[in-house]
Amino acid sequence: MPGITFKITGEGKAVLFDERIHGYLRKKESKNMHQFGLLLDLDHYGYNVLKYEEIQELIIICDKLIQLYNDEFIWEHNRVRKFSKKLQQLCLRAINEQKDIRSIGD
Repeated sequence: MPGITFKITGEGKAVLFDERIHGYLRKKESKNMHQFGLLLDLDHYGYNVLKYEEIQELIIICDKLIQLYNDEFIWEHNRVRKFSKKLQQLCLRAINEQKDIRSIGD
């Protein structure tokens, strides 16, 4: 499935940011890019290394997305929340282990 894969450096566990959810969020949050830019501006085909400060910012972005997309009956909201929770857990683990996160476009 195409999208952006987030992995902790040196580990196998990954979180996929599905391109459909990425596109949905870019469309819905186009006016709020200053809040969600780090996540939504990632290149679908690029490779990035996210350091401590960026990982902390991703945690805050995930919190905002979980609060904002809270309608249980909308498929996209469920997908956004599910992705945000998984990415947030990955970010917290990376901070605890003092490791970077790689984002890899497919």
